[in-house]
Amino acid sequence: MRFYNLWSTRFAGLSPVMQVLIMVVIGTVLADAMAAAFFLLGGYNRLDKTIYLTTLIVLTVGGPLCAFLVSWNHRLKQMTGELDTAFRKDGMTGLFTRHEFYLRVDHFIQSGNPVLSAGAILYVDVDHFKQVNDRYGHALGDDILLDIGILIRGMMGRRDVGARFGGEEFAVFLADADYGQAAWVANRILAGCRAVTRRAGERDVSVTVSIGVAFHASGQTLEQLVDSADQCLFQAKEQGRDRIVYGPSS
Repeated sequence: MRFYNLWSTRFAGLSPVMQVLIMVVIGTVLADAMAAAFFLLGGYNRLDKTIYLTTLIVLTVGGPLCAFLVSWNHRLKQMTGELDTAFRKDGMTGLFTRHEFYLRVDHFIQSGNPVLSAGAILYVDVDHFKQVNDRYGHALGDDILLDIGILIRGMMGRRDVGARFGGEEFAVFLADADYGQAAWVANRILAGCRAVTRRAGERDVSVTVSIGVAFHASGQTLEQLVDSADQCLFQAKEQGRDRIVYGPSS
């Protein structure tokens, strides 16, 4: 298995022309060697024996080569799937990445009724998170982010989209949400994050979050909506953190 993995790694590093050339050379050498051996030892001089020999060579030489190509193709598909998942999903929290968030929410906005609001965005940021990492280590900080990610996933409906924007920043798009629905989810996230604790030595470490909430207005782009939520988040931090600031609802 180690030899196969080593060969596969080196084979993958070659150009397509070299890969084809190697496969052709290997197949030709093996087929010629088998044909020479059979004719010298078996005296194949009849059509039926020649057909039998040809079939045997194809199965013996072509079988392993086909198996290698099929397994290589399967491996490439697995790698492609893993890369696609890593590009779309945050490996720590299971939420979407920023890129996937923008794709999904923008599609939702573009496909909806342009006269109506598409919903609301909650921009969530963990307060003083750098101090948590510096004082208690990144492992504990990652555990806290994981708990917050689980909490956010539990707050979302079937059509909502949640993402980790990077570091300690999260975003939640609530499809078709009005002020009451957005406030209900935002307050549950605010209270839930206060309850997130992790043990560090002799003490429990807890965090708070600041949340900016913006409501989609008719004709507003996703970039404008996210920027509005970011401004509300900034105001929440300026007002003392551990709170929610709402933008105007449509």
